[in-house]
Amino acid sequence: MDDFFKTKVGFTIGLLAAVFAFKPLVDSNSNVGFSIFQVKITIEYAYIFLTAFLGLAVYFISLQFASSKHVKTLDAISDACYSIALATPPVFLAFWLITISLSYVGSYVSQIPEHAINVLAGVLSGIFANVIYTFLQKSIKSKFLAAEKQHERKVDIEILARAKELADIGMYDMSVLESSKIVESALKRLLETRGISTKRGSMIELVRLSEQHKILSGEEINFLNEIRKKRNESVHLIDAVDKKSADRVLHISRELIAKLDAVSSSSGYEWLEKNRKKVVQLLREGDLQKCRQPLDMLKEAWKNRDGAVWLELTEFFEVALTSNPELIVNMFEDDEELLDSWLERADVQLFTDFVGGEKERLTEIRMKIISQLNKYISEASSKSKCEVANKILAVIKESEVREID
Repeated sequence: MDDFFKTKVGFTIGLLAAVFAFKPLVDSNSNVGFSIFQVKITIEYAYIFLTAFLGLAVYFISLQFASSKHVKTLDAISDACYSIALATPPVFLAFWLITISLSYVGSYVSQIPEHAINVLAGVLSGIFANVIYTFLQKSIKSKFLAAEKQHERKVDIEILARAKELADIGMYDMSVLESSKIVESALKRLLETRGISTKRGSMIELVRLSEQHKILSGEEINFLNEIRKKRNESVHLIDAVDKKSADRVLHISRELIAKLDAVSSSSGYEWLEKNRKKVVQLLREGDLQKCRQPLDMLKEAWKNRDGAVWLELTEFFEVALTSNPELIVNMFEDDEELLDSWLERADVQLFTDFVGGEKERLTEIRMKIISQLNKYISEASSKSKCEVANKILAVIKESEVREID
């Protein structure tokens, strides 16, 4: 039972106790309420509704506690009941206020029939109820996922610590087995968060799927294959793994877990938005090592962009290109398809004045990016990176600053 589950149980039971504490006050005002379609909706009805769903939430939480294994369906039902219970008071008050307000308006506008007022009150209250319920559901789900991820991270650290202990006492083959378990588990979680089926579940299949769906870079795929081979050697051969190999697998495992943890975030864009000021500052400094996680998140956000999100990422690309083009070159170096998808929109993203009064600034930004790219290309020693930089430079040179009328 994780910390979030314990907190939810305690809070639900505490809320149920508070609700019962209000019972005398409800009893003394049980007939207070409003009428709609000739039906009187009172505080007593709202109280019974609230208590019933709180009770159901406690019941399903108790079933989860009594179950021998974690059942996600019970979580979903208890969360739904809990959300409905929490939404009841504000929805009841909003329904009451809307009904009174519309009735007041109807008293001055005789052409509006009473049933139309009742229907409108019901529709408006339903919309409000849906908004409140959706917000509570998302909030509870996000907290649960955060707690689940924290628990998984704790387990990962414990397994890595055990693998280190095994390596220290000379049990190198067992150390490699433990390290590979954690990488396999993290990789499976990553694929599942992307909606990719992992039914077969073997390490080689997980690696193949990661490569097929371009979730990890070529370097990371090579790391995974190296760990997989060392694990197979440790299983099938006696003393096949020495101290150097065990330490290397441990190191690679730590690196991969950090990368998988970053990539598997629910949303790269949400992470960037939450840490926007810090990320912009790091990109402005231009240190490639310090910018690894922000660049992973930026790549993830671009890969899973939807709607107008790609425009919201403009500042990150702009700052990176004007500070150190190698940041963007490094991000796209191993993914030509993703690079092309960005270059198709780069001119609109970077050099379109959507708000007005930005044309001069955007013109200066364009010239600075061209200057920085030329400087980088003249100093770069990697042929592949030069090719990416030249590709970006060609698009930037062809771009024009545009104003939206």
